This record gives sequence, C-alpha cells and structure tokens, in this order.
Amino acid sequence: MKMPFTQLPFGLIFASLIMLATNDGRAEGPDTLKVAAVQINGYDKCDVPRAGFDPTKDLIPYIDRAGKDEAHLVVFPEYVLGRIKVPGPETRRLAAAAAANQIYVVVGCWEVYNDDSYANTALVFDRSGKIMGRYHKTHAAVDHFEGQPAWAQPPSGKDREWFIKHDPEWTMERGNDLPVFEFDFGRVGILTCYDGWFPESFRALSLNGAELILWINGRGGSVEDFIMKSVMFQSHVAMVSTNQAYGAGTMIGEPTRIIARCPDREEAYITGDINLTNVRNARRLSRNFQQRRPDLYGRLTDATDVTN
Repeated sequence: MKMPFTQLPFGLIFASLIMLATNDGRAEGPDTLKVAAVQINGYDKCDVPRAGFDPTKDLIPYIDRAGKDEAHLVVFPEYVLGRIKVPGPETRRLAAAAAANQIYVVVGCWEVYNDDSYANTALVFDRSGKIMGRYHKTHAAVDHFEGQPAWAQPPSGKDREWFIKHDPEWTMERGNDLPVFEFDFGRVGILTCYDGWFPESFRALSLNGAELILWINGRGGSVEDFIMKSVMFQSHVAMVSTNQAYGAGTMIGEPTRIIARCPDREEAYITGDINLTNVRNARRLSRNFQQRRPDLYGRLTDATDVTN
C-alpha cells in the first residue's frame, strides 16, 4: 500500500529534497569542510632532497596533526616524495597514517614505472589509506634551452640522466585528462603547478563538477593569490594551493576570499573551514554558468600559434 506523502518519515522527505536540489541527484556532503595544507621542502623538481629530509618521517606528523584538528583532507606540495615506485614503502607508510587518522591525503611525487618512464603525479589516498586515484601533470613546465623555444622538442643528444638532472619534465609522461574525484564530502579536482597558468584547466574542472580544486606546486616563486581569487570568482569553486617552503604561497580559499595563507618562505601548516553550502549555492544560481556561449569558444581548443 502506498503511504501518503504527509505520512512519510520526515528524514526521508528531507533527504529526498536534498538530493533533488543537486544537479545530478547526488546527496551532498557536509556544510563545512575543514582542510589542512602543508608548506614544506622535500624533494625538488630534479629529485634533490633538502638536507636530512625523510619523505615519511617528515610528512606523517602533519597527517597526524591534521587528524587531531579533525580536518577532512590534508594537502602537500608537488614533487615532495621524490622519485618512487607506487605502491612502495613510502606510500604504504603514508597509507597507514591516512587510515589511522581517517583522513584524505593528497601528495606529489615523481611516479616511476616499471619501464623507467615517469610521471609527475599527485597521489590521492582515501580515509582507509587506499590510493583511490592519481592526477598526472598535463602541462610540462619546460623552458628555453640552447636557443630552442619552450614548446620545442626535447634537446637532442641528451640521455635520460641528463634530463632527470636538468629538467625531467621534458620527458615525463604527461597526463591526458582532467579527472574529478568523488570524495565523501564532495567533488575534487587537482592541478599541478604550471597547469594552473592555463585558465582553461580550472574552468574544465569546474564544468566537470569540481567543487574544490587542489593546486599543488613546487616552485621558487610564490603561488599567485590573484589567480586563486579569479578562479574562485569565475568558476565558483573553493581552492587549496600548496607550495614547497622555498617558494611560499600555500593558501586556502573560497569564493572569493583567501581564508588562510603562508606568505613567508618557511615550513608551515594551516587549516581553514570552507563553507560548501555557499560554494554549491553559487554554482546552482550562477548567471555565469547559465549564460555561457560555448558556440563562441571553439577557438580555445584550436592548436593556434598566436606569436605570428
């Protein structure tokens, strides 16, 4: 026998309304999300560690600290774990720490494959310690060399060790997609350093459903807060940026303000509470999203040389 709507349990009605309020029928996560971000020197781009650095002994205390702070997620910089096999001893220890604290962990490394090829990888550990996903850096941050433009082929006559020592991104396996990961609190996208200098990357993640974008870095200059503010305003997302301590600029933000930051070039740890309800409401009610004109934007996907 069908039960009249007025006699349905209130909890069932409320849950149904929440699901109907989303764009895809997916139940939403918590109203407030506590995140932690760590600014620390580890391995750099060319796989040189800072003196005395131990990838797990130096990172695990921050995972424990974030767990005690009841954060849902802790984010580390690009490169920080160095060149590793996955899974391996480093990832197993980090996985145990994630599971012990019931916290998501995102951390950068050079992931080395069995054929010795490698990728600039952001590893995503879930609350049980499982590696639930990977993001591979899509844009190689290579520069001019021997008179060649930055978009040229890798310098000829150089062996693998030369590239690893001077600029491994010339020959890394580049990612070919911009995935959005389903965390238990919401949808999360990841970009790595130079990826964030291409505004299309942020926009694509937002259009793919990301509510929170993690931007991990490993560079000498500070992460640009004006990029974060612009992205959060235009794409209706919250953001976390991290950087190694030699560069600074680790930040947590929500549209359109920075909640917490590490402005100085020093090891640091910050937390921030992101109001996911505001983010989701902004996405649902956005005139900007509703009034897009994709028919005008085809030029963005053309392989065009604008230098001529």
